[in-house]
Amino acid sequence: MPTTTAPRGASLTAADLAALRKHVVHTADGKLAQTAPTKPRTVEEFATTADDVRRIVMTDLAAFVERQTGKAAKGDVPPPVPVLIWAHGGLTDKGAGLQTAHHQVAWWKKNGVYPIHLVWESGLLTTLADVISGRATGKRGFTDITDAAVEAAARVLGGRRFWDDMKLDSAAACLPAMKDGARGGADVLAGALREYMAANQGAIEIHVAGHSAGSIYHSHFVPRLFDGADAVDHVASVTFLAPAVRLDTFEATLLPLAETGKIHDVAIFTMDETHEKRDNTAGVYRKSLLYLVSRAFEAEKGAKILGLDEHLRTAGRTMAYLGDDPGRLVKGPISKGRLSSTQATSHGDFDNDVETMMSLARRVVGVPDSDEPDGVAEFPPRAREVVLDAAGSRTPRPEPTGVRGAVPRKLALCIGIDKYPKDPLGGCVADANAWGAALEAAKFDVEYLRDGDATRDEILRAMLDKVSTARDGDIIAIQFAGHGTFVPDLDGDETDAFGASDEALCPVDFRGGELIVDDDLAAIWDAIPDGVAATLFFDSCHSGTVNRGLTRSEFGTKQYPAGATPRMTVLDGEEEEAFRSKRAAALGDEFRRAAWDRVVAVETDRAAEAPAPRGDPREVLVSACQPDQVALETNGHGVFTTAALAVLAKSPGLTNSEFVAAVFDIIDDDYEQRPLLSAAGPLASRVLLTSLHDVVEKQKLVTDTDTDTDTDGGRSPADVRTAAIVAILRATADLLESATE
Repeated sequence: MPTTTAPRGASLTAADLAALRKHVVHTADGKLAQTAPTKPRTVEEFATTADDVRRIVMTDLAAFVERQTGKAAKGDVPPPVPVLIWAHGGLTDKGAGLQTAHHQVAWWKKNGVYPIHLVWESGLLTTLADVISGRATGKRGFTDITDAAVEAAARVLGGRRFWDDMKLDSAAACLPAMKDGARGGADVLAGALREYMAANQGAIEIHVAGHSAGSIYHSHFVPRLFDGADAVDHVASVTFLAPAVRLDTFEATLLPLAETGKIHDVAIFTMDETHEKRDNTAGVYRKSLLYLVSRAFEAEKGAKILGLDEHLRTAGRTMAYLGDDPGRLVKGPISKGRLSSTQATSHGDFDNDVETMMSLARRVVGVPDSDEPDGVAEFPPRAREVVLDAAGSRTPRPEPTGVRGAVPRKLALCIGIDKYPKDPLGGCVADANAWGAALEAAKFDVEYLRDGDATRDEILRAMLDKVSTARDGDIIAIQFAGHGTFVPDLDGDETDAFGASDEALCPVDFRGGELIVDDDLAAIWDAIPDGVAATLFFDSCHSGTVNRGLTRSEFGTKQYPAGATPRMTVLDGEEEEAFRSKRAAALGDEFRRAAWDRVVAVETDRAAEAPAPRGDPREVLVSACQPDQVALETNGHGVFTTAALAVLAKSPGLTNSEFVAAVFDIIDDDYEQRPLLSAAGPLASRVLLTSLHDVVEKQKLVTDTDTDTDTDGGRSPADVRTAAIVAILRATADLLESATE
C-alpha cells in the first residue's frame, strides 16, 4: 500500500504561517475567504481575504521595493524590482503548496525578488493513488496492470472529475467581479498589481512561473493583468516547468500576448520524449503524468498538451514562436548554459531541480548567459514525499504480457439490478443469474454484481478488473440488465450549453448522479489488451440516439404490451444537476458556471469532433434494442435475454451475426424490439464467445441484423477498417443510427 505520512504542511509553525501571509494568496474553489486570522496556528486556519491581497501588494511588496531601491547608488535610477508570481502544480494540496512557498520565499528574497505564491487546493496524486489501489471504496484494487488500464481507471473512477475541478478552480480564481459581487481571488491580485504599477511607474516588473497545472492557472491569470484602463504595459517573462496546459488553451490565451510583445518572453522547460516515456507516476503508470493528462483526464482522449515533446513538435504556431529564440524551449535533461539547464528526469522534479530553478532565477534576475560569477544564491533542494506502489518501488515496471498459445481463460461479469429506489424492475437479477448459469456451463469463471452491490464504482472496477487481468487469447463476457437513460452531454459540440444528450447505464446509485456514460465504457474497451476477445450483452435502453428516436414526452406516453415493463427511466432536474456535479460541471452556482464557460471557451479544439475510436476495436456488442426502441421485460426476464439464452442453448456455434439474427427471429413475432449487433471487421463472422486466435472467417462489417452481405466489396483491408471505424460508435454500449462511408 502507499506509504503513510503526516499531513503535508504539518511541520509549519505558527511563525512560519504568519510570515507566509505576506507572500501567499490562497483560494478555495477560486474564491478568497471572507475572514482570516492574522496569526493562523495551523495550515487549516490559513486563509486569505481580499484585504489581505491588497495588503500584500500595497504594503508588503511596497516595503520590499523601497528597501531594494534604497540600495541603488545615489543619483542612479534604480532598476525595477522583479516580482515572481508562482503557481504550483496539480499534485499539490494546500499544505504542500504552503510548504513550497515556505521553502522558496527566503531564497527568492535573497536574490532581490519578491515572490507571491498562488496556493490553490488540489490533491490529484492522492486521488490517483486511491483510484488505482481501490482505497476509494475499500474493495477492489488493481495490480500489475497495463498503462491502458491505468488510463481507463483514472478516467472513469475520479481522475477526470478532479482534473476538471482543478481547471474550474483556476479559471474561477481569475474571474472578474460578477453581479452578485463574487470575484476570483487571483483577479483581486491582478487588480492590485495593476493599481500599484499605474501609481509607481517602473518600480516593479512582473515575472510569472508555474509548474505542471500551474500553467493552466496562469493561462487565465496573466490575461487579467492586461484588462481595464490601468492595464500593465507588459509582463517581463512567463516560464512554465513541465506545463500540463492544453496547447489550444495556451494558443488562445498566452501565445497572442507573446506574439505581440505584451509578454516579453515565454519559455518552457520540459523533458524530451525519451525521458517522458521513462518516467513513472505514482508507482503505477509507466510514463509521465502528462501522458495521463492527455489520455485520461482531458475531455477528448489524446488532447495536445504543451509540455509533451511529441505534441510540441507538431504545434506549428507555438513552435514558430519558441523557435525564434533557442532559450525558449529547454528539453532535458540537458546542460545548456546557466539560463537553460535542467536535470529533471521526472515530471514532479522540475520545481525541486537545482539546475532548473537556478535557470529560472537567473532569467528573473536578469543575469546574462556568460561564465562570469552571477551572484545568484544557490537553490536549496528538499526531500519530496513519494507515493509508492504496493511493492514500495518507483522503478518502472514492464507492461504485462500474455503467453501466446496458452489455454485461453474465460472470464465473465454478470450484472443485474432490480432494486432501484424509484422505479424497480422485476427480471434483471434473474437475467444475470440465468446468463451466469449459461456461461458457467460454458466453462466461464463468472463474477456477479446484483442490486445493492452494483454501484457505479463497483461496476466500472469489475469491468476494469476483467480487462486488466486478461491476457492474449482470453475471452471476456460482460452482461448487464437494468435501466438505461439519457443525460446531458458534457463533452460534445454543445458542451458549454449542455444542450446535447448522452446515453447512460443506470447503476443502483444512479439517482445521485452516479451514471455510466458512453465515454466511461469507451475508456474501458480501449484498454482491452491485444489478443483478448470481449463480448457484451446489454439488456437495457442506452442507445446513443435514444434522445432523437424516443423523446422524454414520448417515453411517458408510449404504450407497451400488457405485462411488459420498459427498462428505461428519465432523470428529473435535480438528478441531472447531481450528474453534472459529479462530473465537475454543476450549473447551480453562477460563479462556477462562468468559470466553466471560460474553460470551454479557451479549449478551442475540445469536442471539435467526437473522440477517435481505437483503430482496432475488438469488442462485440449485442444490444437488446434499436436506437428508437425500448428494451422490455416480461414474465420475470428481459425479452432479449429470454430469446438470447434460448438461442444459445439450442444452437451453439453460431457466428455473432447469426446469433443476433436468430434472437431477432424469436422476438419479432410478439414485441416491437429488435436486437442490434456492433462488430467491426471480421468479428461479426466469428463464432460467438470464441478466442481471437480461433480460425477467422471472411472479413466483413455488420452493423444491423438486416445487414447480411459482405461489405468489403474487393476493397483493401485499410479501407474496410476505415469503414468499421466510421460505422461503429465506440464510445457506447450500443450501435449506430446508420453506417455510411
